[in-house]
Amino acid sequence: MMKQLLHTSLFTALLMGAAFAQKEFGKVTLPLGRVQVQKGGNGDFKKAMPRMPIHEKDVVKTLAKSRCEITLVGGGKIRIGENAELEITEASVKPMEKNFGATLKKGNVWVAAKAAFGEKKSVAVRTPTAVAAIRGTKYRAKAGDNESSVLVYEGKVD
Repeated sequence: MMKQLLHTSLFTALLMGAAFAQKEFGKVTLPLGRVQVQKGGNGDFKKAMPRMPIHEKDVVKTLAKSRCEITLVGGGKIRIGENAELEITEASVKPMEKNFGATLKKGNVWVAAKAAFGEKKSVAVRTPTAVAAIRGTKYRAKAGDNESSVLVYEGKVD
């Protein structure tokens, strides 16, 4: 009886942990200079390390003369420029459909996320004054104090 109760408790704990686990957005692939990550959007900022997983609700911050590259789950890259702050808001990865979202509080980002054949992929970057959603393209978004800009290199931005 105790053994069965222990197994049931462990199974329930595993299910609860999976239900509350944050979804992975990607991994830090190239932190240059002073790059920091705030896990879950609260607490202290910690130094970003190569291969560090980035999840929903994490905040990535670069300081002066610093930048960071994140490789998205399933392919694609986001490069964060110096003096920037990017909050991860969505990481939904399903077979043949990937949706990523982030809020650029300040600074600039470069995004490249080409969809595989038959795949739907969206990477939306919100700034204080605009939202840019891409579908299989490359673009740069910049968030300023009073205005934002989007520069499209390839493809379509909505």
